[in-house]
Amino acid sequence: MKTMTLKQFLTATEIKKAIKLKHAKEICKQITQPNIERINESLGQENDPMYLAFAVEYALTARESV
Repeated sequence: MKTMTLKQFLTATEIKKAIKLKHAKEICKQITQPNIERINESLGQENDPMYLAFAVEYALTARESV
């Protein structure tokens, strides 16, 4: 599995929105699913929108605990 940062596949606006949403289900519905083609292109591989949403949720949760 490749290591990545949120900035590699989400825009600054999407990151701010994800911070407000907090939950993977909503992040998937509002951010990763509608933008999956661009995200796949950015990362150079096919990705599952829900898996990415969980990764975003985890990254944001980990950021809060530091």
